Amino acid sequence: MKVVMNEKRVKIVNVLKGAAKPMTLAEISEAVGEEVKTGTTNAMVTTGVIVKAGVREVKCPVCGRVHKVTEYAMGVEPAEPVEKVEK
Repeated sequence: MKVVMNEKRVKIVNVLKGAAKPMTLAEISEAVGEEVKTGTTNAMVTTGVIVKAGVREVKCPVCGRVHKVTEYAMGVEPAEPVEKVEK
């Protein structure tokens, strides 16, 4: 399967490669420096570039409730070939 990687996806891959443990969407967004939405991560999971590594409970800073959030990590077998899309 041919996977086209835009700038944001390349940043996500680089962040997850350097991560010591799986990261939540909020942690990835903070590390990348821009908002990452579930559509981006879901597409990357579908192609096997990243995987859903588990679920974590976090306390929402806004409402104070505990929510379950997905954790992401690098895929075991990255899809290939990978090419970056230039703007």
